[in-house]
Amino acid sequence: MTSRPPLLVVVAHPDDEALGFAGVIARARAEGRRVVVAVMTNGDFRSRGRLPLRYAGAPRGWPARVAYLGLTRNRETVAAMSLLGLQWSLDPATSDIVFLGYPNGALQTIAASAEPWLGDASQLHRTYAADRGLYRGEGDFRFRLTGRHSRLCADDLAEDVATLLGLVQPADIYTHAEFDGHPDHAATYRLVQRARTELAVAATVHTTLIHPEGTELRMAESADEWPNPQAKDVATPFDRLTPLLEFEPPPVAGGFEWGPLGAPDTFVDVPPEMLDPDPRRNLKWQVIARHRSQIACKPERSGAYHPSCGYMRAFVKRHEFFWLRGS
Repeated sequence: MTSRPPLLVVVAHPDDEALGFAGVIARARAEGRRVVVAVMTNGDFRSRGRLPLRYAGAPRGWPARVAYLGLTRNRETVAAMSLLGLQWSLDPATSDIVFLGYPNGALQTIAASAEPWLGDASQLHRTYAADRGLYRGEGDFRFRLTGRHSRLCADDLAEDVATLLGLVQPADIYTHAEFDGHPDHAATYRLVQRARTELAVAATVHTTLIHPEGTELRMAESADEWPNPQAKDVATPFDRLTPLLEFEPPPVAGGFEWGPLGAPDTFVDVPPEMLDPDPRRNLKWQVIARHRSQIACKPERSGAYHPSCGYMRAFVKRHEFFWLRGS
């Protein structure tokens, strides 16, 4: 590796790193640059069914199932990033992949909570993440650094992000756009910018869009509409894998617009191995496909497919796009 400072990717959920940044990560690695991927939440959420085991110490039943999903999604990120040459370890100082371990859908709430928030679906009321054991959940960033888990409150969350930036000392930070429709994504941007400013980290911030502005309450419908091509424009969701197409602006009332910042500042071409039209060989799709829990492609009785089947494929394009937000 060169002495050039690292590139840091900070995302809200497992799979965001694959959808928005796989090409950038691959290019940086090819240049001999260190890349660190940090995932803010475990992407865990309520699920039906019961599990007898107490994953990560969560109570049996729904909380255990939530924790099991969170640990599973951590491992999916490890598998996805390994295809790009990133390695995970329990030492945050040397690991290329870091899990902060916060609950899905709650970053905005936690960032505004002076007292620890107790509404997490796992009922752990603290951070957790996958480790080398199957059940413990002791792989979260704060626990690996200090031997304690972070509380779900503003002070601990801000401290974790600041500690991450101070540890990595990146020259470039890639993260979500502040106007992304998912509240966790927008909160991630604000947390990163706050820490960068307070620490005076001289890093250029590059932001991208996963969910268009205003889609918080209509994620499923939006997944059928963007990225292009829209579901209505193809025969099957599998046809939305279009590695030779460019990203087009999201649809809005009366037309298509990128959002409040206008068109992205930069369009970065993905490496050649991400341009292959065969999904069995296309590297970006293979990275995304490691997030198996998030891709449902078995047709329903009506013949319809879950939006995720085409949506995840639609991020395989000839470039990735970013807005520059200061250095």
